[in-house]
Amino acid sequence: MKTITSLIFITVLSATATIAQFSYTFTNAGATGAEGPTQAQLNAAYTSTNLSGSVVSLAGIQRWVVPASGTYTIQANGAQGGGNAGGQGASMEGEFILSAGDTLFIIAGQMGETFNSINHAGGGASYVVRGSANNILVIAGGGGGATTSGATTGGTININGQDGAGGSQGLGGTNGQGGNGASCRGGGGAGWLSAGTVGGCGGASGQGGIPFSLGGEGGGITSTGAEGGFGGGGSSEGTNGSWTYCGGGGGYSGGGGGSGSATTFRGGGGGSINNGVNQVNLSASNSGHGTVVITALTSPAPNNAGVNMFVNPAIVNNTICEGTSSVDVIIQNFGSNQINSLDIDWTVNGVAQTPINYPQLLDTFGGAGNSIDTVNLGNITITDSTNIVAWTSMPNGVADTVNFNDTASIILDSIIKINLDLGPDQYSCDGNFVILENIGETVVYDDYQWSNGSSSSSIVVNQAGTYTVTVTYGPPNCQATDVIELIPATSPTIDLGEDFEACGQSTLDAEFPGSQYSWSTGDSSQTIGVTSSGTYSVSVTTAEGCFGSDEVVVTINPLPKVDLGPDFEICIDDGGATTIGPNNNPNYVYLWSNNKTTNQILVGAPGSSTGNKTFWLQITDDKGCIGTDTVNIRYKNCLTGIAEVEHQSNWIVYPIPAHDIVNIAAIQSVSNASISIYNSNGSLIQKRAKQQIYSSEVITFDVRSFANGVYLIKIESDEFSSSTRLLIQH
Repeated sequence: MKTITSLIFITVLSATATIAQFSYTFTNAGATGAEGPTQAQLNAAYTSTNLSGSVVSLAGIQRWVVPASGTYTIQANGAQGGGNAGGQGASMEGEFILSAGDTLFIIAGQMGETFNSINHAGGGASYVVRGSANNILVIAGGGGGATTSGATTGGTININGQDGAGGSQGLGGTNGQGGNGASCRGGGGAGWLSAGTVGGCGGASGQGGIPFSLGGEGGGITSTGAEGGFGGGGSSEGTNGSWTYCGGGGGYSGGGGGSGSATTFRGGGGGSINNGVNQVNLSASNSGHGTVVITALTSPAPNNAGVNMFVNPAIVNNTICEGTSSVDVIIQNFGSNQINSLDIDWTVNGVAQTPINYPQLLDTFGGAGNSIDTVNLGNITITDSTNIVAWTSMPNGVADTVNFNDTASIILDSIIKINLDLGPDQYSCDGNFVILENIGETVVYDDYQWSNGSSSSSIVVNQAGTYTVTVTYGPPNCQATDVIELIPATSPTIDLGEDFEACGQSTLDAEFPGSQYSWSTGDSSQTIGVTSSGTYSVSVTTAEGCFGSDEVVVTINPLPKVDLGPDFEICIDDGGATTIGPNNNPNYVYLWSNNKTTNQILVGAPGSSTGNKTFWLQITDDKGCIGTDTVNIRYKNCLTGIAEVEHQSNWIVYPIPAHDIVNIAAIQSVSNASISIYNSNGSLIQKRAKQQIYSSEVITFDVRSFANGVYLIKIESDEFSSSTRLLIQH
C-alpha cells in the first residue's frame, strides 16, 4: 500500500523549508487468530510498499531495521476483541529518536476470534520494541471480547489491564502482569512480564495469552472455542448456549477474562505504555486488526542508497536447498535525491564476484517512480555453509552519505541435501516384480511423485519401461528427481545333466558366461572340477540379475593303481633280463606299449640293443576306468673287459670266459656244499653236491654242451652262500 506524503512547513529566519515525511505502515499482513504472519504473508502484503523486502518474520514478530537516524513518530494501535461489541484497541503515539541500524521488533495485534456467538476472544496488543534487550518504545492494549459494549472492554491508556465483567470475571493484570482468567472458561490477556491465566470451570478452558518475550501468541483452544488474537489476547471456550465466555485483551498488562449466564459479560481491555515524547494516547479508539505506523519527522540524507535485503537464495525456517540458486537483492533509495546510477558489489565466502552497475532510476519515497527494485547479481551453487554479502556504492557517481544501510548479508548454514538414487537400470526376469526405491539414503521425504502415479516411497513393478520419481522435502520444499529403466530379461535355464558316474574326476559347467556363480562347494567359477562322489548344486545370477539353479549326483570311481616302479638299468649281455608288471587281476584288461596284453612282460632279453627304452602299461578295470604308468629302462652291456678269473670272497671261478670246462676253487674249506649252474632264464642246468670241499680243492664242470651266453654259478654251504656270473664262449 502506498501512503500519501504529507508536508510540514517550518519557518526558519523567514525562509520556508519543505521536509518530506517517510511513513512505514506495519499490518497483520492477512494473518488471523493466535499466530502472526509468515514470511510469505509479509512479502505479499508489503510488495508494493516501502517495506518491500525489508521485514523479516520471526514466528510472526516483524523485524525491521531503521534506515536512517532521526526523529520518528510511532503510532501503535491495538486490535479489537471478538464479538459484536468487542472492545476497541488503544491508540498510543509518541516521538522517538532512532538511530540508523536500530533493530525494531513489531507486533501488529490481531483481532480476537468469535465462535458460535458465545465465545469471544480478546484482541492482541500492538508492540514496538527496540533491540534484543527488549527496550519498550510503545505498547497499545487490545480490546476484550464482548457481545455488548461496556466501559472496561476497550484497550486502555493506563498501564494496568481492565477487569472482566460478569458473574465470574477475572481481574486485569497490573504493572506488566498478565490478566486473570474468569473462573469459568474466559482466558486472561498476556502482559509484558507474564502470560494470562487460564479460565477455570473444568473441562475445556479458555487459555491465557503468551507474553511478547515468549512469542506473543494468542491463547489457544483445546476443543471448541475462539482463539485469542496474536499479541497476547486471551481465548474462550465453552458450549453452554446460555453462557457467554470472553477473553481479555493483551497489553503491557493483560485484561481479565469474563463469563456468565448473560450476554452482558465481557473481557477486559489490555493496558498500554508509551515511552515517547509529545504523546497522543487514546483508549478504545481502533477497530479491526492492529497497526503500527512509523513516520520520519526529519529529512533523509541525499544520495543514500543501500541493499535492503536478499530475496534469493530464499531461506525457509532457516534452511535452504542444496543446488543452484539465483542471487537477488532488493536495493532501495533511502535518501532525499533521486538516484540514476549506483554500483552493487558482492562476495561469496569472502571471494569477490563480478560487480553490477545499476543504471536505472530509483525515485525518492512518495515520488512517481519506484524507490526500490529487485536486482539479480548472478547464480551460485550451494553445497556447504555459504556467506553472501552485497553492498551499494557511488549513488549518482558520488560517495554515499550514509553507510550503515549500504550492506546486507545472508548466511546459509542449514543446507538440505537430498541424496536420491534409484540405482542402475534393473531387469524384470520373466516378468517378475521388482522393487524401485531410493538406495542413496534412508530419509523419508515429505512427498513422492512417481511417473506411474504412485506417491509411495517405493513401488513394485514388472512392466518394462522408464520410471521417474520426484521427491520433496521441507520446508523449504527441496526437490530431486531420478530416472530408472526396467528392462525385460529371461532367467537362465541351468542344466548340469543327468546323474552320472566318472573315473577319477569330472568337470561340471554351469554355462552362461559372465554370470555370478555359487556352487555348493563354495566355488564361484563357471566350471568346477569334481574328484569325489556326492550331490553338487549351483546357483547362477546373470548380468541382468536373473536367477537359475540345478543339481546333479556324481559318482567318482577310482582309477586302477599302476606302479611300474622307478626307472632302472639292465645288463643285456650277462643274462640280466627280468620281468616287470603287477600281479594278475582277472577283472583287468592289460595293454603294454609293445602291444602285449599280459600283466607282466620280459625286458632286457639277450640280443636286445643298447639304449634308453620306455615302457608303459595301461590297465582298464571292470568299470571302464583306466590307469597308466611308465618306466624308463637303460639297456647296456656289462661284460666288456671282464677279467679271466672271477674272485669271490671265499672261492674262485676260471677261466673266464669258459670254453670247454670251468674250474671252481675253494679258498676255505666248507661242508655240506652244493654248486649250481643256472641259465639266463633262471633254469637249473647242472648241480653238484659234496659233504666236504677242502681249501684249495678244485671242482671242474664240463660246459662243452652249454650254449654261448651268460650263466649264474651259485655255491651254498654251512659256512656261506655266494653267486657270480659265468660267460661261456666256444
